[in-house]
Amino acid sequence: MTRVKSILGFNPLSVTLLAVITYVSLFSALLYIDRQPPAVAKKGELDYWGVDIEEAWSDLEVLTREFHPYNSRPNDDVRAYLLERIQEILSRNGVAGFGNELHSSGYGYSGTVDLFDDGIPGKPGSNVTFVGAGQDLTVYFEGTNIIVYIHGELPANELSPVLVSAHYDSVSTGYGATDDGTAVVSILQIIKSFTRPESQGGKRLKRGLVVLLNNGEEDYLNGARAFAMHPVAKLPHSFLNLEGAGAGGRATLFRSTDAEVTKYYKKAKRPFGTIVSGDGFKAGLIRSGTDYTVFVENLGMRGLDVAFYQPRSRYHTTEDDARHSSKRSLWHMLGGSLATLRAMTSDTGKVFDSPNGSAGEGHDAVWFDLFGRAFPVLHLHTIFAITITLIVVPFVVMVVAMWALGHSDKLYFFSNTAYTPPPPEDSIASRTTQGWRGVLRFPVAFVAASASVVGMAFLIHKFNPMVVYSSQYSVWICFLSTWWIIAWVILRGADAVRPTALARGYGFLEQWLLWLLAMIGVAVTIGESHLGSGYWVLVFYSGIFISAFISLLEMTALQRKSEIKIVVSGGGDQTYPSEEHFQTGASENVSNPVVNEDDDANEHATEETPLFRGPNRPLSFAPHRNPRFGNGDHESGDILVEEKDEAVYGGEQGWSKDLPSWTWVLQFLMTVPLQLVLAGSVALLMGNALAQTGADGSSMLTVLLGFGTFSIILLLPLAPFLHRITYHVTLFIFVIFVGTSIYNLVAFPFSPDARLKVYFQQTVDLQTGENNVHLVGHPDYVDRIVSEYIPSVKGKAYLCQADKLKPGLRRCSWKGIAPRVVPQAPSGVPPEHDFSDWISYNVTKTGDGKATITLGGRNTRACKLLFNKPLAKSPTLGDPIPGFPNTRELRLWSRDWERGWSVELTWEKGEDRREDEKSNSRVIVVCLWSDGNKVSDEIPALHEIRRYLPVWAIASKLADGLVEGSVPFMI
Repeated sequence: MTRVKSILGFNPLSVTLLAVITYVSLFSALLYIDRQPPAVAKKGELDYWGVDIEEAWSDLEVLTREFHPYNSRPNDDVRAYLLERIQEILSRNGVAGFGNELHSSGYGYSGTVDLFDDGIPGKPGSNVTFVGAGQDLTVYFEGTNIIVYIHGELPANELSPVLVSAHYDSVSTGYGATDDGTAVVSILQIIKSFTRPESQGGKRLKRGLVVLLNNGEEDYLNGARAFAMHPVAKLPHSFLNLEGAGAGGRATLFRSTDAEVTKYYKKAKRPFGTIVSGDGFKAGLIRSGTDYTVFVENLGMRGLDVAFYQPRSRYHTTEDDARHSSKRSLWHMLGGSLATLRAMTSDTGKVFDSPNGSAGEGHDAVWFDLFGRAFPVLHLHTIFAITITLIVVPFVVMVVAMWALGHSDKLYFFSNTAYTPPPPEDSIASRTTQGWRGVLRFPVAFVAASASVVGMAFLIHKFNPMVVYSSQYSVWICFLSTWWIIAWVILRGADAVRPTALARGYGFLEQWLLWLLAMIGVAVTIGESHLGSGYWVLVFYSGIFISAFISLLEMTALQRKSEIKIVVSGGGDQTYPSEEHFQTGASENVSNPVVNEDDDANEHATEETPLFRGPNRPLSFAPHRNPRFGNGDHESGDILVEEKDEAVYGGEQGWSKDLPSWTWVLQFLMTVPLQLVLAGSVALLMGNALAQTGADGSSMLTVLLGFGTFSIILLLPLAPFLHRITYHVTLFIFVIFVGTSIYNLVAFPFSPDARLKVYFQQTVDLQTGENNVHLVGHPDYVDRIVSEYIPSVKGKAYLCQADKLKPGLRRCSWKGIAPRVVPQAPSGVPPEHDFSDWISYNVTKTGDGKATITLGGRNTRACKLLFNKPLAKSPTLGDPIPGFPNTRELRLWSRDWERGWSVELTWEKGEDRREDEKSNSRVIVVCLWSDGNKVSDEIPALHEIRRYLPVWAIASKLADGLVEGSVPFMI
């Protein structure tokens, strides 16, 4: 029994071992899951699905050989390759296709597949015109999507098909391995799996499956918007969108529309994600977009957005290639998609098929993964109800419990009940229960430690704010160790000076009040903003409440405060009678029968004499020799001190001997493990998502404060136990703190594995021949890069100023090496000396405020018109464009090369032309060139930057065009 108590007792060794093992093991598991995608499935599982990872990887290598943005010729090569692969897969599976148009009976014909090459060059396809952000941007786009419709057993008018989508274009500075090549090759394997004949293990789909490979996502989601104009787009009501915003790792569920569709993702073998990312989009904290937006807002569909999300430093750069991805990442997306789509297409319910023909409405969801295996999905209104219940019920329970303890005279918290009668005046023993001791320790420690973390965040932000870019774990460790050291010193120091058995209980009670405030905040965010990211707060709050309640229950094992008996061992070992003794009229001279029963009763008590001699034995005091008074008895200098009992830890109150010694283990299990898993997952997601956003202009102070906040949250559950953890752990943590603090303040924040992104663009005035190279980047580093590393800039003037396109960043511009994106003119004049034929335009004016502009560019299929004054009516391209007046910019995208456009424009009649003549910028024609595959020949300025950038920096595109040529003119 003694051994069991020693193991479970609330002692330093037990607490330290359990705390260290729990934190180290859980943090290690979370980091491993975050950094390492699951292994590729074995052959049996791959055969079950009918997929081939090696084949998919081979496809990925082909797709990522060159940059292939929409406005590049390699984009056409990728499109041709995908069409060929799809036809090959369908032919291999013996599936019939129906050409390029919907046939009247096709929807109900079981086992057929329709293949649509939407937008063959030179033929009509899905064209779209839409208004952009700010209502002053109009976009005209001609789609070149690939659509495969795999029919289900039931026709689309009975069970709507499911859409799965990815985009096959890349950016002009990235090979697109994860954005979005992995998703594209996954879709090829999905087509292969879902069109297999039954003889090869295939299963007929209950619902149909519409497969979309769209082109132009990187240019304002143009491809998905063009799909919305296709007849097939009216069929599906649910979707799975596959994306990439990193360069490997695990694919996470970025966001979902509702709980009903999210439940299908639970079928994935390795689900991964949390509602926190979805709420980030909903709250506008994440400004980038995916095709999910078009499917939901334009088509009224319900679905899922699954994407890679780390590391962001490789996103949209040359490092988004197959070399920096892995087959593990490929399988994580593919395997999860197969299981999700199988569940979606097998559901014959009418959840997504309302009577009015729409997708219906779902319920807001709360979802998160547990170690990448389990995936709870809850309704947000359920979380709200639970939140309100947890706010009200535990509060009532705690009030009632404290009242009951107070009524039974066992509430030791918040009471300095005096012993009756008190010990002698010359005794140094306590005269009260010391119930207030420890009440301020947790608040003081929490405020001081948290303030220290915030101060460290400001310190790092002042001296080295971007260190988190490449060393986020160093920042995490620094913040965690800061909080630990300050909190431990205060809590352990207070326990050493004024020990109390109530320290742990006070810690739980006061932390429960802290989380109660957090719960109220969660209720407000759910009720007003429909955000469910605070789900983990419910777990923290519940665990702390249970532990606080256990601390109250522990007091039921104590004596009534008024019944505590005090025994004084002085010169004659006399009994100091209790209050009950006086009330019964017992003689004051009666000797203590308990003392007489002990074999060592007549032995002189020492400081090692146990305070408690049994479960029902009274408090006792022993004489302590005061050297000032010689060696006499009590009257000649002895003072009375409290004897110690083996059941009492250290110098804690004597009555604590009756407290259970094992309940701390239950409290630890209630407040630490699950809380670490949930908050740790959110912290890692937040860290990976935000650590490298400084390159995009985000405030690094906000990022560092976010790191600091979650560092505090991760250690809060341990606070009530911290005073029992040995100094060895804190000494080790202090050494780590010193090392990480110095590193975070002085280390260079970038590395070859985490390069600072800078953004390139070159602009050319085709009338004057003047060209400027622009490099946009972090204001602390872009000037240095331009002046110290770019050879053509050295010794020349350049201008750096705040950038308008990317707030928070700085733009440096200089006269650069002329581009040669247009083939040499027939006259033999080098194009860098003659730009006159790059853009052709013709203006026909009328007297009623209208003008028709015919424009086009060589070797491009993307141009735009800029107006210094908004149009009075919508522009017209063949047919009127309804509902888009007040346009200041018109973007034009063609599926054909060098075909051009004819645009009719209308301004207000009778406007003052004199101001226009002064500005000389009524209209600017701009054309874009986005092919970065031959930069040494065509864009030598970009080639120079790629070649001479420091190893810790990497170039990305600033806008849709790597090179923009412009011609201003008056109308």
